[in-house]
Amino acid sequence: MQAPVCRDCFTGTLRGDVTPTGREKTIHSVPTYVVTPDPGVTPLGTVVILTDAFGWKLRNTRALADAYAKRVPCTVYVPDFLEGRAIPESTLPLLEAKPPPPTANLLTRALDKVRTSLSLLFLLPILVRLFLHNRRALAYPRIQAFMTAQRTAFPSTKLGVAGFCWGGLHAVLLTHDTPANKVVVSVDDYGGGVLVVEYPLVDCAFTAHPAQVCFPADLEAVMRPLSVANGDNDEWMGRDKMRTLVGILKRKNAELGEERHEAVVYPGAKHGFAVRGDPGDPMQRERGEQSEEQAVKWFRRWLG
Repeated sequence: MQAPVCRDCFTGTLRGDVTPTGREKTIHSVPTYVVTPDPGVTPLGTVVILTDAFGWKLRNTRALADAYAKRVPCTVYVPDFLEGRAIPESTLPLLEAKPPPPTANLLTRALDKVRTSLSLLFLLPILVRLFLHNRRALAYPRIQAFMTAQRTAFPSTKLGVAGFCWGGLHAVLLTHDTPANKVVVSVDDYGGGVLVVEYPLVDCAFTAHPAQVCFPADLEAVMRPLSVANGDNDEWMGRDKMRTLVGILKRKNAELGEERHEAVVYPGAKHGFAVRGDPGDPMQRERGEQSEEQAVKWFRRWLG
């Protein structure tokens, strides 16, 4: 059984080159970062970001929300679905130091293992609290409740999700065609009557480096348009799993007779690249920009 986290789940670069432009509000009883398109620009719809384990306050995630709002354009929500139990930003540097090269002497390698072990020991209670409270069985109903409230309040507004790492699993689950992933809304037929209309919770989903996806069951159940961005040998979805994922989505497209799903593999991209990649590293920066472009195009297509 795979561990609930990998090293890259809690490493990365905290961006200091951006200042988020949105505001914090309470949406459907959940603390939420909200950003809207530029003044005078009509949003195509709403995108809800399902964050990684660093949660709704991570500057990187808010910068991505700002980019979606401006570029799609759309209204973007970043809710606190982790309910205050996110990994603190201060832990980012703990495991970021590069391991010694294979040619390093025995003492250097031993000291690196000690440093890593101490870092993990410090993180352990944080991770236990995070994953016990936010495991699939508890977290997904909270996310469904938020999406249900949003869809019920604004049934005709196109609604998408973008999930990263921890949130990626839930983005995939929201594409499933289940009764709990639908709402029934009464709408005015503009002729004095009322129509009862069934809506899916989401119109489309994007995910980058999703974690804890059950193979192949969670993918076989995908119905709503899904776009996946992943490295070629991700900690969570390595080469074999990516081959399985690509194969399933291609088969579904063939059965539908349309390109409703897509998967893009980014060579050399490590887990977390779409949110916490180092902008000072040319390759990581490019991979992050490419995955952002992938998401923007996806939302323009399915929200437009």
